[in-house]
This record gives sequence, structure tokens and C-alpha cells, in this order.
Amino acid sequence: MKHRVNNAVYVTYGSISPQLAEKTGFTKEDANQIKEALKTLFVGDESAARPSGSMKIIKVIWWEHNNKLGQYSSAKVHDSLTIDASGEVSLNELDGLKSEIFEG
Repeated sequence: MKHRVNNAVYVTYGSISPQLAEKTGFTKEDANQIKEALKTLFVGDESAARPSGSMKIIKVIWWEHNNKLGQYSSAKVHDSLTIDASGEVSLNELDGLKSEIFEG
């Protein structure tokens, strides 16, 4: 028997390490391609487990620090974001931290 979760909001976080990016040759253009891919992550990704339209990206929030070490810890950045069960996003801006919000 399969179980199904209806009307859930999944939240995920990620980061790019500038130090590792330099070592591996990962560029700003690579980061921009990831940013663009996140916006359309589930387009054309239908399957028996995920019927068409059952998964979607609501918002992509992309933060960019002004230096390699970052002005704030990852925890502080993540804590500046609140998402309720309906997917409504509330963002408390952190001084000097650039954020972009994209609709999915």
C-alpha cells in the first residue's frame, strides 16, 4: 500500500563554498546555471510516483555574500527565512546581504 502526502511544502537549503569552488574550477557562471535550473526543477519530471503538476517550485531565494567568508553564518541566513504550511515566505533582510527571490 502506497502512502501519499498531499499539499505539503518541502524546504531545502544549499550553499556554494568559494574556497572549494576555486579549487575545483567552479565559476560564477556555473552558479548562475544552478540558480536557473532550480527555478524549473520539476518541469518535465513526471513519473508514476510524481504525476504531472504534483511537484513544483514555489520560490527560489538566492543569497550572495559580499566576501568569501560571508557576512553571516549559514544558520543565521537560514533563520532569516520563515515559510508557513501554505508556502507563504517571509524574509527578514540581513544588513548587507544581497538576496534575490524568484518565482518558480
